[in-house]
Amino acid sequence: MDINDLMAEILRQSTHEGCFTLGELLHYSSVRSLTGIGVSKEKTHTFFLVLSGGEPDGAIFVDEKGTLFGDSAVLHLTGSEEFEFFLVAQPIVDALTARCRVFEKCHLKKNGSLDIPTIGAPTRQRVGVLCLTVRDGRAPLAGAHVSIRKGKLVITSDVTDSAGRVCFRLLNGRYMCVVSDRNGERTRCIVEFHEPQVETCVDIGGTEDENR
Repeated sequence: MDINDLMAEILRQSTHEGCFTLGELLHYSSVRSLTGIGVSKEKTHTFFLVLSGGEPDGAIFVDEKGTLFGDSAVLHLTGSEEFEFFLVAQPIVDALTARCRVFEKCHLKKNGSLDIPTIGAPTRQRVGVLCLTVRDGRAPLAGAHVSIRKGKLVITSDVTDSAGRVCFRLLNGRYMCVVSDRNGERTRCIVEFHEPQVETCVDIGGTEDENR
């Protein structure tokens, strides 16, 4: 059973509470300490927001490319979504949250705004695109597994294409990049970017090139 089928089965057995914008849902569930699941369905994707006691504790984003969980799913919110909200039993919500927990709740500011402030600074973090080209010496490394981490948390991951390239949509900032080649060997390096789009190279046989 895929994630859409699983969620559909859960919602079929749950009580429909109403339809809300993102901001309305966050406010409504918070003031009533509600536990449940909000679902927003578009032609190309589906978004699930898991709330526990009024707090947005989990998120799932599903499209034709696959499924994203937690913080990486939240980055795909635009703030203009319409959600159907269902009241769901606490044990089910707890089980789901364990798989899709949102750690950086600043991603979900009140009123559904996704402009994320940087504490102690006048500027705001922005969502950008980080593209990595993984090489083994001069040769691009296809099929390498690349994960982007903050501390011990895996924010997102993907596999390089035939050109050794992979791209991630992330908040500008500093991340740990972990590369696994086909032999399971790993290379770790720090990646930092503060522009709308950054291209950089990672050489698993050496050190990371400078951002270009």
